[in-house]
Order: sequence, then structure tokens, then C-alpha cells
Amino acid sequence: MLKELQDIGLSEKEARVYLAALELGKTTAEKLATHAKVNRSTTYVQLESLMKKGLMSTYEEAKKTYFAPESPELLRRLLAKQRDEMSTKERDLSSLLPALLQQYDGAGERPVVRFYSGKEGITAMREDTLSLNGGDEMLIIYSLDALQGLYTEKETADYVRRRIEKEIRVRCVYTRKEGKLPPDTLPALMERRFVPEKKMPLTTDFFVHKNKVAMMALRGHLFGVVIESKEISESFRSLFEMIWAGGE
Repeated sequence: MLKELQDIGLSEKEARVYLAALELGKTTAEKLATHAKVNRSTTYVQLESLMKKGLMSTYEEAKKTYFAPESPELLRRLLAKQRDEMSTKERDLSSLLPALLQQYDGAGERPVVRFYSGKEGITAMREDTLSLNGGDEMLIIYSLDALQGLYTEKETADYVRRRIEKEIRVRCVYTRKEGKLPPDTLPALMERRFVPEKKMPLTTDFFVHKNKVAMMALRGHLFGVVIESKEISESFRSLFEMIWAGGE
């Protein structure tokens, strides 16, 4: 019953001492400490706390101090008191909440950073890009060789198919050891430009969509970071436009 008493509101040591008292009846603090497996000095602290809660009583007999448990029915009173205190706290919070929300809203945007690990984490980041609405544009800078080293042709084709179904437009800048891709391999709703690998060696994908920037390491230790910030996403858009302008 130790856990149940803790759920009602007693601490672990209070519960141990009270249960020991229920088993022993009238007894000394020393015997309670031994039975409850709580050291003697701590037992006195717990007895004081239990007496304040009305669950223990004490008296002297033949110049010796004894402790005795009160009826467990008094636990109902403890619960009722907790309910009253919780109701008071709820009323206090209700009156305080409007002012707190006003301060929160006035503090401006709060950047959010999320970390992902492994291929599963990177895949989850790519799936998040498909949450865009039809007609939204996504900007990507990536290494085609690194991407092909991580995903199969089938996996890549499935992602592209779902992007097209959702009518999400893409502009991308890519690198590739063997040079530019043939024009007839361009998927729908995509514009792309090529930058030679020597000019821009990459093993990381960069996605910019809405107010998010996603960076994914595609070789070595696979991991990714998503930064949700209007200021940072706008800065990355400016960098993308500069690279886009110099692409083939």
C-alpha cells in the first residue's frame, strides 16, 4: 500500500512510518524506525508531520513517549483538504493567467531547435517538408551523390511523387561529381540549378520551408537539426538566392 498512500498525498517516508504504526499499534519511535526501515532521527520528523496531518497521536506512559496511529478514515479529510487547496490554486491561476499570457505574447518570437539522429531522424525531417500547402515553395541545397548514398531510387521517387501530389513547388541547387543532370530528368513543379562540386563540396542537405531551416548530415554520423525562426529562415533564403544566381 506504500505507493497508494503516496498517491493520496503522503511522502514515501511518511507512508512507511504510518504503515508501520498501523501494524504495531501503540509503540515507541525506536520500534517504528526499525519496522519502517527509516533512521531514527528521520522517523521523528515524519511523526511530527503525520501528527500535523492528524494521522498520528502521542502520549507519555511511565515516563516513556509512545506513538499511536489514528484511523485511516482520516485520510478522507486529507484528500478533502488537498481538493480545497487545488481549487484555490485554480482560482488564483485563472486570475493570473491573462497577465502572464500578455507578457508571453509581448516577448516576441521564440526560436525552436529540434535535433534528429540516424536515417530515421533524417527521414522524419524530410517528411515534415511534405506538410507544406499546395503552391508553397521549398528551397533546397544538396549533394545528389550524398543523397543517393543514403536513399534508394525507390525511396527518392516515392518522396518526389508525394511532393508532386501535394503540389509543393521546389527550387533547388545541387552538386554532382559527374556534372549536370539531363534536362529530361527534371521532375514536375521543380526548378534546379547546378554548381560544380569543386566550387561547393557538400555532404549536407539544406531545406528552407516557411519559417524553418533543416540541415541534414548525409554522411558519417547521420543527424539533423531543424531551426524554426523567421529571422534565420529569411537569412537562409537570401543565401539561397545568391547561390541560385550563380548556378548553371
